[in-house]
Amino acid sequence: MTHPAELFGDILDQPHNDEPRLRYADWLEERNDPLGEFIRVQCRLARPKANHVDFFELANRERELLADHENKWIGDLAELTQWCVFRRGFVTEISLTSAQFLMHASAIFARAPIQVMHLAHVRDRLESLASSAFLQKAAHLDFSGNKIRDHGLRTLLESPYLCHVRGLNLSSSGIGDAGIAALASSPFLTGLRELYLCDNRISDAGVRALADSPVANRLTKLHLRYNAIGTDGASLLQRRLGERVHV
Repeated sequence: MTHPAELFGDILDQPHNDEPRLRYADWLEERNDPLGEFIRVQCRLARPKANHVDFFELANRERELLADHENKWIGDLAELTQWCVFRRGFVTEISLTSAQFLMHASAIFARAPIQVMHLAHVRDRLESLASSAFLQKAAHLDFSGNKIRDHGLRTLLESPYLCHVRGLNLSSSGIGDAGIAALASSPFLTGLRELYLCDNRISDAGVRALADSPVANRLTKLHLRYNAIGTDGASLLQRRLGERVHV
């Protein structure tokens, strides 16, 4: 649908703030548009569940509204992505190929406050991805399942557009100790708080490089299950990161 520029621009500029969304919900409800109700329902569901005695009623209403209107609300994002997820009233999470991202990123980010991107088929386009300023639009990037390996990770880490990324998923990406050493020394991961590295080829050597880095010190979550990490590496991580690490 066509969004009022003065209201929708605030939502795009402040994706973590509910207030612009609720102002837009007011405008929609004055026009009997069901999207206004949907925004309110999802914003309430996003709050701690202990605060709503009517959680199940809200969840049922969310499902009803999506069943009736989801395709309309997604609009042409359906053609630009593989799938979409609504949160707090708008498409916030998408899955797409690297080709779709490179071709349509400008249109995608103009249509919705995207915060989570799952990227597929990236191995042959890592240089182009690293050069795209649109990488900084999403707070969470998921490259899992792409065999980018150490060389590909080094290419990605050369991107200055990773500074705003808070979550990075590199699980099942064929990454070894050399890649982790590059990650640990990256000057561009200053905003990173969650890092997922499960099912790779990381050993104690990679763990030592990461554990001693400023990147690790800033993390609130580090997942390293299903790697070649020994007892010494696991103990080092536990000492440095405590409950923040999962090995």
